Amino acid sequence: MPEASPLPSDPRGSRLRTTNNLMAIVILLLLGQMAWQEMRISGLKTDVSQVRRELDSRAERLANDKVQQRRPELVSAVAFVDDLYRSADGLQRPGGLYNLDRQRIDAEAIGTWILDVYMKARIEGKSDAEARQAISDAVRDSEEWRSKHQAK
Repeated sequence: MPEASPLPSDPRGSRLRTTNNLMAIVILLLLGQMAWQEMRISGLKTDVSQVRRELDSRAERLANDKVQQRRPELVSAVAFVDDLYRSADGLQRPGGLYNLDRQRIDAEAIGTWILDVYMKARIEGKSDAEARQAISDAVRDSEEWRSKHQAK
């Protein structure tokens, strides 16, 4: 004989239906909450990306302004490196920063000594003289300088 389904007046069946309905409502509420949170997170990610772009843009403008303000100082620092490359105590290159063999400016030297050494020292708060000394020390620590000053 087949099992009889619970009668509508059966308290167990009524409680089961009520529990199922309640669980379905809770699940729907949780799914709605998840969707809402996902939309908020997506919006926050967009906001962060926009703020990051604005910050990068402001930092670039500030850096450009600072470089423009220090233009005479940078020109003087490049002249200092050129003199150091020409000098007997330096790298003894007759053309200084102009590479006579390649017939072009030694852009790598300018990038290294001015951007990597000089500007880094100035950003760290060192004086112009200290930054120039950092260049001199680094040049004297180079293989090219050692090869030209071995006999001395």
